[in-house]
Amino acid sequence: MPRVLAAAAQSQMAMQQRASAASLKPRGVAAARALAAHRPGCGCAAHRRARNMVVRAAADHVLEVGGRTIVVEEDGTIIISQPSAQAAADVKDSTEVEYLTGRAAQVQKHFESAIGADDFIQRVEMALYAFGFTGENSIAMVNLCRDEVTVTLKQKIDAVFGASFSTNGLGGVLTCGAVGMGAGFSHSPICSTTGKERYVFFSFPHISINSRGEVGPMSRPGRPGQSCACGALIKSWNELRSEGVTCNCKIPGVHDAVDPEYSILKQRIARRLRHEGVTDESVQGLNLVDVTKVAERTISDDLEYLISKTVDTSKADYAVITGVQVHNWAYDFEDESPNLEFVAPTSAYVVVNGQKTHIDLAAMPPLTPRQIKMLHGGDLGVVCNQGGQSTLRAEDPPYTYDSKDARKNQKKRLERYVALLKEEGLEGVAKLPATPEWANKITAAAPERSNSTSIDQEFQTDESLKQLQAELDAKYRMVSN
Repeated sequence: MPRVLAAAAQSQMAMQQRASAASLKPRGVAAARALAAHRPGCGCAAHRRARNMVVRAAADHVLEVGGRTIVVEEDGTIIISQPSAQAAADVKDSTEVEYLTGRAAQVQKHFESAIGADDFIQRVEMALYAFGFTGENSIAMVNLCRDEVTVTLKQKIDAVFGASFSTNGLGGVLTCGAVGMGAGFSHSPICSTTGKERYVFFSFPHISINSRGEVGPMSRPGRPGQSCACGALIKSWNELRSEGVTCNCKIPGVHDAVDPEYSILKQRIARRLRHEGVTDESVQGLNLVDVTKVAERTISDDLEYLISKTVDTSKADYAVITGVQVHNWAYDFEDESPNLEFVAPTSAYVVVNGQKTHIDLAAMPPLTPRQIKMLHGGDLGVVCNQGGQSTLRAEDPPYTYDSKDARKNQKKRLERYVALLKEEGLEGVAKLPATPEWANKITAAAPERSNSTSIDQEFQTDESLKQLQAELDAKYRMVSN
């Protein structure tokens, strides 16, 4: 039986111990040995010379298959070259960087400033530290969409600035008003040296761009098929194209009693579109990315307006960070593709002692993959590497609301039980547990109480009020035009 020596070093030793093969010229044998010692794909001059010499000496005795060099000697010994450990590591590392860079490019095609969410929050922390803002002396005022997937970003903010005050709204619309803002301010730490408060405002609508580059679709845990993000913005986008911009420019302050946040969001976007010169005709050409960017501009303007009405710069310093949160998750939540999170910053500035200073987050260097890993406990099992000009890290508990690995393990466990039911003859032996007996004991009759929504219902059915509102809407549209 032929002897197969798989390592290049072993091949060299074996050839030194054997006589030169009669079928190969002496120079060809030496060249074959040298060739087998090279790693596959090597393009050095010595490799090229050796290969040419071997082919000329005995073309039938030297093969290159799958990137490896195979030498067959006269006595039947087969010598197979093998890449060194260092070469294998280099390929693996560069492949991951290439993959993550490709994922980043998918997002940056639509949001040029996008960087990894972990990279983003570390840049923000370092930048704000330079102006006196820390987690110990500031309160974060966080405005995101109500969607549970946005918690991934909120938890990263909380990890730096402590428990944040939420002003979340559907689609990221800001509806807390001046009173809501003031409530958050009243929870801020007070600097013992200056007596000032410090607020850090974060505001981000969100969008999904999945691992295949599709804009809008999003796979969610435990839900087959494709969901989407942001649902409220997608609904607004569809309705504005079908209904037009003009008819959705309602009187400021008026909203649908059943859909207060959504109706306000849709009206605010419509008014912004009209302000930017979009017509009932040209709105047809807008895509979801366009509408998301319009929503960001609208919500950021609303935030700055509320700040101007509520923050006293003689008593407080503040920072504003706005942009778009991008979910670059796997096409299928439970597949092997990592779930990545990006943030595309649009504005970053601080106001200290009444003086406004803009910050360029893109000018700051990202943390290295090792530093990012250390900030998350040094877990080497989580994907974390360079992706373009940013450092990307896959989402995992506690920075995601559900665990990809946990769901995979649960699925495997259930599949194992299916097999065990058959193997151990337990199919049909026991029925699934019925409703617990105590469930019937805790049921109770519905309490009697008056329902205040009857006021709204009466308004909706009053034709004279509907006519009056329609006239006011028409007058508002004419004045605005």
